[in-house]
Amino acid sequence: MKRDYRQLFALLKLHPQVDKDELVLQYTDGRTSHLKEMKDKEYALMLSDLDAVTDQSHTELKRWRSSALLRIGRLGINTIDNWDGINAFTMSPKIAGKRFYDMTVADLQALVRKCEMILRTRDREEETPAAESTPIFDRPGIVVRVRPTEVAS
Repeated sequence: MKRDYRQLFALLKLHPQVDKDELVLQYTDGRTSHLKEMKDKEYALMLSDLDAVTDQSHTELKRWRSSALLRIGRLGINTIDNWDGINAFTMSPKIAGKRFYDMTVADLQALVRKCEMILRTRDREEETPAAESTPIFDRPGIVVRVRPTEVAS
């Protein structure tokens, strides 16, 4: 029976760091490095394991993309069908320097951290009110204002 290797090569394309020959050696316990010499059971197990790793990494990528988009939305950037705006934001060298859909999990984790820092900084600035002056002497034409002092407790 002739095997169809399309699924294997599609999975390997998603994992460029994986060497096919080393993978075959691993699943044949060092017996061979050739796909054609693998037993059906070994080949099926290798595909199953590679597929599981792919699903896991894809799920993690989706989770981090969602987290990043949530933070980008909180920064005031429209994230609904606005890929040009999202990419313009992430292409900034200070943010990520690459398009959103080209980002790896590590890039997305760094982006989430940067967005959270920006949000925290913005929130802190909004919490501290500007020093207001209160009138202490008010006559027509003359207004004397003094900044409030903090009361020691």
